[in-house]
Amino acid sequence: MQITQLQYFLTVARLEHMSKAALELQISQSFLSKTIARLEDEIGVPLFDRKGKSIHLNEYGLIFYQKVEKILFGLGEAIEEIQELANIREDSLSINVMNSKLLPSLFSTFYNKRPHIKIHQYTLPDAVALQKLLDGTLDLMIVPNPIINDKITWMPLFNEDVYLLVPKGHLFANRKSISLIEAKDERFIIFEEGQSMRITTDRLFQRAGFTPKISFEGDELSIILQLVNEGAGISFFPEYSFLGSYLEKTRMLKISDSASFQTVGIAWLKKRKSSFIVNSFRDFAIEYLRNAGEWGKK
Repeated sequence: MQITQLQYFLTVARLEHMSKAALELQISQSFLSKTIARLEDEIGVPLFDRKGKSIHLNEYGLIFYQKVEKILFGLGEAIEEIQELANIREDSLSINVMNSKLLPSLFSTFYNKRPHIKIHQYTLPDAVALQKLLDGTLDLMIVPNPIINDKITWMPLFNEDVYLLVPKGHLFANRKSISLIEAKDERFIIFEEGQSMRITTDRLFQRAGFTPKISFEGDELSIILQLVNEGAGISFFPEYSFLGSYLEKTRMLKISDSASFQTVGIAWLKKRKSSFIVNSFRDFAIEYLRNAGEWGKK
């Protein structure tokens, strides 16, 4: 019994018409009839009831059809998985990330395991990245704060403390820690609404019990930090940001209020069938970043 015989049988069984099946399969009707006849001889029972030119599945044929359909579907899935494994050297993934000093080591460590993959890394605005994730043009996102969307899975990776950042000459500059309510009269330089970091700072302001005086809103952390560096106001700095080079004229203060941190997680589209390499990277990133960020210890 050959796979081709089974494929031919499924087509005939689906159409219940020999000439239409032969046309769809692009073979002669006589060859198809002989192939089905040989299959029936091998099984030992007829699979179709024949009345003139009309054919219909009988009870044996119906059982055989249901079983063969499942077998060939499973075989197709197995072939796809093996082909993915065989083509892994040429595979790629796309991911949007926040700025974090934990990520370069994540990528380099994964490259050591899979040196032939290609990673497309972006730092798009959160709203743009989210839309790309939803429409399937982006595989993954690493972003602070949960994404609440029925179509997306968001899994926490690590918590990072959020510090208050002030210029060196500021009244608070010699402090090591501060309660955020003490800064209620200060001018704040923060992310614009819609950005994940803004969700974090809004939560901190709400818990502290005041509405901040905002002098500047932006979507680029390096610009926000540079403005603090120049004494234009105060802001916030995430613990794992790699933009420390912008902080030579600033001081970081630990915020003594409870829950002064943000939770960073990885997100993907629930129903999208991701490639082997995307799934491998996602699983690796979850384990790696949870260990690096000491998940659950803060």
